[in-house]
Amino acid sequence: MSAGRNSPQSHDDESHRDDGHNNSDTGFPDISDPTTPNQFNSNEGPSLDESFDSLIGRTFEKFFRNVHHIPSFDFLHRASLMGQYHLGKVDRPLLLALVGVTTYLTDMGPGLRSYGARCIDEAESLILSDYARPSTIKVQALVLMIKYRILSNRFQSAFFLLGIASRFAVALRLNYDSPNVCFLAQESRRRLMWAIYCIDAGISGGNRDYSLWRSDRLFLGLPCNERNFEFDLPQETEKLIPDPDHQRSPQAEDIGSVALHIRIQHIRHKISEFTKEALGNRDVNPRTLQTSVLSLHGELEDFAAHLPTSFQFSEKSLQLRAYSPRICVFLMIHIWWRQCHCDLYRLGLVGLREALSRSVLENFDESFIEHCQRQCVDHAMAMANIFLSMQKLHAKPVADLDLALCAYQCTRMLKYAYHAKSGNLNLTQENVMEHFKVCLQAVKDCCMGTAAAGIRSDIEKVIAQGLGPRTSPSRMTPPDLNTTANLNSRPRPPANNTATPSSRPSLFKDIEVPDDGFSTTTSAPANRANPPRDNFPPVQTNVPSVPQAIMTDAWTPPTGDGDVDITLNDAHSETLGATPSTHGLAAPGGPSELNNAFEGAMDGLGLDHGWDHSLGIDVSIWGANNGDWRTNEFMNGGSGVGV
Repeated sequence: MSAGRNSPQSHDDESHRDDGHNNSDTGFPDISDPTTPNQFNSNEGPSLDESFDSLIGRTFEKFFRNVHHIPSFDFLHRASLMGQYHLGKVDRPLLLALVGVTTYLTDMGPGLRSYGARCIDEAESLILSDYARPSTIKVQALVLMIKYRILSNRFQSAFFLLGIASRFAVALRLNYDSPNVCFLAQESRRRLMWAIYCIDAGISGGNRDYSLWRSDRLFLGLPCNERNFEFDLPQETEKLIPDPDHQRSPQAEDIGSVALHIRIQHIRHKISEFTKEALGNRDVNPRTLQTSVLSLHGELEDFAAHLPTSFQFSEKSLQLRAYSPRICVFLMIHIWWRQCHCDLYRLGLVGLREALSRSVLENFDESFIEHCQRQCVDHAMAMANIFLSMQKLHAKPVADLDLALCAYQCTRMLKYAYHAKSGNLNLTQENVMEHFKVCLQAVKDCCMGTAAAGIRSDIEKVIAQGLGPRTSPSRMTPPDLNTTANLNSRPRPPANNTATPSSRPSLFKDIEVPDDGFSTTTSAPANRANPPRDNFPPVQTNVPSVPQAIMTDAWTPPTGDGDVDITLNDAHSETLGATPSTHGLAAPGGPSELNNAFEGAMDGLGLDHGWDHSLGIDVSIWGANNGDWRTNEFMNGGSGVGV
């Protein structure tokens, strides 16, 4: 099948959305190319008449057309990668990982999805067999492999591979800018490091013990505009956390979509950590918690207030991106913004698993509980409207698992609202079911893989079973989507999660941690690790079609001694919009000769490859009789990995 036959915003063939479709390999002839996976049987290969080199060419085309826009995959520079490949300078694990990811997310022909799975296994074996020699290319391959494991519902593998990738990144100092290489190489490494940070934030799910990276250990700027990266146009970028004495202005119009994605992921991570700690605290002070909620709400409003005009949500903005694969990044920025509100305010949804216990919530003012309910319903409905806008434009971009997770959370919030009559919205059964169907269609249109298939199956079951009779919130525990058909025999976690680290041993069994980042309740084959439950970090988006009647004024906690004085700007409380910014960063003049994003990517650690420069130490301490590790920066966490 030709790589460019279908429009970029759609998957190639609806018939290949199910993971198991067309996965049986027919008899393939022996492929003599030495770059093919060496563990494959001699009768298995890419196609009846296709060499591995030809498959790589199609893989590059498919990847950069349909997959590259996903933030965790955007660190590869197309011209540099293809140039290095034709020179024979791309490590085999990276090529194999690219084949695996691309065949998993797009249709490249019969049998190639299972072939890609074996490519991933081979790439993993190659890296683990040579783990003592880290390089940037190996980190790139690891990130692709980690994402593949997440998409295919193998979170245990992803969890531990991320640890290896993080150690490699520390040793290579990827969390620092690299002024000694060209702009393309700097930007590629920067994007790679931010991809690791975002993956870690998702996997840790707000549990500090599981987090390897802290934002204050990333001593590098945010990614530049995507066009500047593609065309090698150096650009100055701002830090994730600006200097305290620096007054922040609206984002320049040339800011990149990935930079905005990282910002909203950073806020989401802070919300996840806050809610996890609140749920584990047996002595919650209502005034302190309400003040913290208001502070995080303010960060979300500040994010909206500083969005450049071109990134504000509108029908026009959506239509202009309808035929670009980057529509997905644009939408996910807004979806995550909405989901962050749901994640923050579901603390007050009585009876929900992620809510505070009933005994704790009894100490809160009733207006706070009602405000939490209204916020969750408002943003869930707005999220569903975003999915509906996509479907009206027939936009079907290849999306990350995040979209499916957010659609799943949206259905949970709306089901709760229907039964609890949250905010006296009088949601009808027909209206809620229509929103469910919109969320389901979004997952069907955009999300591939075993984990997404499990989420889709769960939403289908909810639709098939119906909502049932309403139950009064005063005597009900809202129906929960936290269990699936194949998990019904397990005891359900308590509605108020007060688990301590000692009560979470299942993490190291199948990465199934109650209320953890990867714990959406999705159905999965019995022979696979259980998928993430609905507690995965949220999505946020804003939609102008939300009825004005349900958008409410921001609640303010009572003031008192010891509270932080927080003031919110209500101007942006209803829409994710901002005052247009006309101040862009001027890109310096381009280099006089062709640069390459893989500059230094083959360099590993060791005296022959700049060990001293990589770790910032004096190589003289590595004498034959000196076995001491004296790199305080390395041993004390100066490179950025948390303990």
